[in-house]
Amino acid sequence: MWQSFIIIFLRLTGLFLLWTLVIYFIHRLAHIRHRFNFLYHIHRHHHRVNYLRENRGFKWHHFIFFFGSFYESLDVWLMMTLPALGLFIWLPAYGICILVFHYLYEVFLSESQLDHNAAITGEVTRYFSWGSYHLGHHRNIRYNFSLMITLWDTIFKTRA
Repeated sequence: MWQSFIIIFLRLTGLFLLWTLVIYFIHRLAHIRHRFNFLYHIHRHHHRVNYLRENRGFKWHHFIFFFGSFYESLDVWLMMTLPALGLFIWLPAYGICILVFHYLYEVFLSESQLDHNAAITGEVTRYFSWGSYHLGHHRNIRYNFSLMITLWDTIFKTRA
């Protein structure tokens, strides 16, 4: 019984780490300024939003995965949803957990609750790329590319 639980837990953890690693590299790629880099041209819309001034809390249209504008939504879809769908196609039994987590996180927790909440500071931002950690990326786009966890910035030395 416990062995099965541990195996499932390790597989989900591994898949989550793989998903966040892919997201990290897509996010870094989205910051390469080039006229043919469509990810850059989409992602820059995310950086135009002033998360400290605008009310970016929960809205009804988050349920249908729309996040303020077409480009902001497309940014989430390409950077995070597409890799989650790929994992679901590869390993459906575990990938569905990543998809459900991603949906719930984006609908209820991202935006001003966690990702862009300036009140989140301190020790928690050593491990999770929330609040001041992610807003630091908005101040200096050469650092803090990790989304959700800070592990990949630590490993690849892109942590501010």
